[in-house]
Amino acid sequence: MTTSHRFRAIIVGGGPIGLMAAHTFYRAGIDFVILERRNALAVPEAGGAGIAIMPNTLRLLAQLGLLEAVEAIGTHMRPGTVVTSDGRPFSTLDTDGWCSEFHGTGWVMVHRPELMQLLYGALPDEIRQHLFPGKEVETIETTEEGVVVRCTDGCVERGSIVVGADGAHSKVRDCMRRIALQESSNAAVNEEKPFVATYRCVFGHTVSPPPGINPGDEWHMHGSGISSLLLAGSEKTWFMFSQRLPKPTRERRRYTKQDINSFMGELGHAHCTSTLTLNDLYQARTSCYLTDLHEGLIQHFHHDRIVLVGDAVNKQTYNTGQGWNTGVQDVVVLTNKLRALMENETNHDAPISKSKIQAAFGLYQRDRYPVVQQAVKASMMLTRTEAWNHWYDWFTDRHVLPRTGGLKRIYRAFLVPANVNAQVLEFLEENNRPSGTIPWLHGTKGDQLKTSPGTD
Repeated sequence: MTTSHRFRAIIVGGGPIGLMAAHTFYRAGIDFVILERRNALAVPEAGGAGIAIMPNTLRLLAQLGLLEAVEAIGTHMRPGTVVTSDGRPFSTLDTDGWCSEFHGTGWVMVHRPELMQLLYGALPDEIRQHLFPGKEVETIETTEEGVVVRCTDGCVERGSIVVGADGAHSKVRDCMRRIALQESSNAAVNEEKPFVATYRCVFGHTVSPPPGINPGDEWHMHGSGISSLLLAGSEKTWFMFSQRLPKPTRERRRYTKQDINSFMGELGHAHCTSTLTLNDLYQARTSCYLTDLHEGLIQHFHHDRIVLVGDAVNKQTYNTGQGWNTGVQDVVVLTNKLRALMENETNHDAPISKSKIQAAFGLYQRDRYPVVQQAVKASMMLTRTEAWNHWYDWFTDRHVLPRTGGLKRIYRAFLVPANVNAQVLEFLEENNRPSGTIPWLHGTKGDQLKTSPGTD
């Protein structure tokens, strides 16, 4: 792919966020390559978790012409039930219905490997040639002229910028920090281990529906120091069961099969629905793994010619379903800023200066930081409320909210802003935009959208 300005982005990370960046950069006319550490991209696999695709991302997927394909592999949820750890129902919720009311469209649950295959397969053949598996980044160097990325296999890539889409334990973020510290011992840098885990979680899924479970079923369990979520698709049922850790940790811990067995021995008796326990789901599992749930938000999204997106910037628990969607928004806003940067250049044959690139990165962080901060706070709040972190969380969740319809108001106050504040690709047309009771705040160039009090 050729483009003006001799501008080239090196995207590190070929997961769902990296693949979304491939789509948005391609549509923006930004030359790029993707370096993925794993030896294959978007291959079928038995494991993998589910991804919730929220209305803001569905709106973007419609812009990209991918909405119908995503809807075909996804499932909308029916009204759900909340139970105690011994299976007693005490509340109901209708997240898909609330989304439809507020935003004009519900949300969709998809299997992560299937989404990656869809995103990969939807790229033109010539663009897929820019995606390179088996490329683990070793070092990054920045100069006045560009960036040099060296991989462990000896491969060297040169470009204008590096985009770190390589997850919560980002190598790019580490390199960015190291470069900043080399420039000055007093440099404003992110913490070496910026995210904190207060909970750990078993993620699993089954292929055959467990007894009594039908497509679209949604079950939540709230308990003392524990919570769970079960979502049933047309072919897969995903379950997530979290437990508060004895003490928070910033370390990256790798759990073994023995650790999972111990977890099941301790908590397998707890219910995830009114009839099914965690052990029931574990026995029916196709895949299952245990991991710590890191949370947090870094202070600096960029430095020099390096910029971060997705889980490299912020980490949320599964409770709000906003994690991947937040990362997609990072990619959208960054794409808009880079496209505008290229359009504003008068000399289309000269490289774009580092100062202008850094200014574009600054605009990206300015737009994203307050929105991401709000999403992270909402995730933390809901996670602790559902796991009854304090007695008042228990009292509110168990007795106040069910009697007052408070769950819908919580959604309205804390999760609606993440959707209505979302941006789309400014340079692409948007047809058949969904319309709910709360207006979107951003549109394409030339749009005049109304704002709604209390949504920003």
